[in-house]
Amino acid sequence: MSELIAYIAPQNVLPALSDCILILNSSNTHLNLVLEAQASSKQKRWVLPQPVQRLSLGSETCHWLIASLHHEPQPLTPTNRAGLQIQAMGHCLNHQDLAHSLNLGDACSLNELIAAILQRQIDDGANLTEAMLIANAQLKGQISYLCHQQSQAQFILASCLGLPLFVGLESGLRQICCSSLRLIRQRANQVYAMKDGDIVRFGLDTPLLILGDGLEQVLEMPAVTKNQSVPHFMLEEIEAQPETLAILVQKYKEGYVLPLALRAKLSGIRSVTLLACGSSYHAALVARYWFETLAGVSVQVGLSSEYCDRDVHVGDHDLMIAISQSGETTDTIAALKHAQASGRPRTVALTNSPGSTLTTLVDHHLLTHSGAEQSVSATKSLTAQILLLFMLADALGQARGHISAEQVASHDEEMLLLPNVVAQTLLLNKEIRRWANALHRKNNLFVIGRHTHYPVAMEGAFKLREVAYQHAEAFPAGELKHGPITLVNDDLPVIVCLPWNQQAQKMLDDLKAIRANHGEIFILSNGNIASVEGTSVIRMPSGLTHLSPIIYIVALQMLAYYCAVLSGNAIDTPRNLAKVTMDF
Repeated sequence: MSELIAYIAPQNVLPALSDCILILNSSNTHLNLVLEAQASSKQKRWVLPQPVQRLSLGSETCHWLIASLHHEPQPLTPTNRAGLQIQAMGHCLNHQDLAHSLNLGDACSLNELIAAILQRQIDDGANLTEAMLIANAQLKGQISYLCHQQSQAQFILASCLGLPLFVGLESGLRQICCSSLRLIRQRANQVYAMKDGDIVRFGLDTPLLILGDGLEQVLEMPAVTKNQSVPHFMLEEIEAQPETLAILVQKYKEGYVLPLALRAKLSGIRSVTLLACGSSYHAALVARYWFETLAGVSVQVGLSSEYCDRDVHVGDHDLMIAISQSGETTDTIAALKHAQASGRPRTVALTNSPGSTLTTLVDHHLLTHSGAEQSVSATKSLTAQILLLFMLADALGQARGHISAEQVASHDEEMLLLPNVVAQTLLLNKEIRRWANALHRKNNLFVIGRHTHYPVAMEGAFKLREVAYQHAEAFPAGELKHGPITLVNDDLPVIVCLPWNQQAQKMLDDLKAIRANHGEIFILSNGNIASVEGTSVIRMPSGLTHLSPIIYIVALQMLAYYCAVLSGNAIDTPRNLAKVTMDF
């Protein structure tokens, strides 16, 4: 995903930018920079090396700059008549309509579009802040942008329309605005998190919030405590999941999640293929059961890195869903193109990144609205993917007449209940930490489950390998007797996902074989199961049926996190991993 950084100060701000690029350690390889040049401005472009190194910016001095980092090269935007320089990120849903109204070409950039809208308002007599208020009412989508005007060189204006922006005060009178929470926390002493619709003016004076009537209000900027209560981004993002899921449910109820154009095509769908890798692959495996049960369609789940080697045949009645948090996962993009080359499926991208490469290749895109994720390990973005796939499966079931009105109402109630049940799950952290004390030194672990909770076990084992560096393997519980049970002994613990459902009795039968081999058992269950010698039970919240995989995933995320902490691992940046998968 793109990143924005702006600096303004009485002293040279170029060294601060170089420090920021090192801190971000972003996989974005293209930097566009607008900076002060005497009484005017100039633009520069860099291709950043990977891994990121300190940027050599020369010996020049400047007191303000606006930088944007992108995955692909972006055109430079010339200064317009009003002396405006814009750097934007995100996706404008009505980009084409606005471009036509301004006599711009369809290929104009988001920077050019916003500059042209502001220019028209200034030509009509508005000042810059008035122009931004008018422009923001016209722009639809998830966008944030930074604006500098030559006639007000001592200020930069920031606008937040759905994508995060933070304004901060640094030492030495520097003021910073950026899109990265991790960066602002490391750099600033005081921070304001911009809300949707905010316009903030900052610079060589006290930062101000521009209100809807054009009036100004001094920003309240809380101090940043460098060793605040949440020690790692991964834990912060685990704990953010009730809010993240509540936002997604609210947007779904308001009709903003599934486009009407996609809904109109669902009745003609006969089969579904889900393409993903990593944690997103486990989300797809959970969703497979829902598409089969709720929508009554045949389902394939393709591992993106393997899919291109298959001789696939897709048709007009196939729905192809490509899943990627970043929308830039190379394997998933290649798998989607491979499918499109073999036929004409109806295509959907499910991502957290509007305007990403994946969204440009499909008929429709669905956004998880899970916010920026600073830790490499997927937590809140994963559970949002799973919930969004449930929403799509439910909509497909309705369109095909496969589920009743009563079932639809029940699903809606379960979605509304979900954020609170996730919050209850987070309250189990003390019990999960006790498990981590017993498990973090184990060289080998099994994680097992049945039905939708087998992919949950896969994700739990994946997290233990990824973050805690422990060799954990996932199995369908019924498969233990077909070989893996020979490895179970008193030194190989088995973690069990055991929701009290139709598969519960089968799971209890599977556990007898583990106990017979003296295996130590750690059970997550909402059933009335007691802890006894050799078996430890954490009582999970009840109330969920279809969506119960989400709370078991949250519990396993916490277990992997605490195991990693006890082992002294790098939590947010596990060794050898990066947030976006790319080929080099």
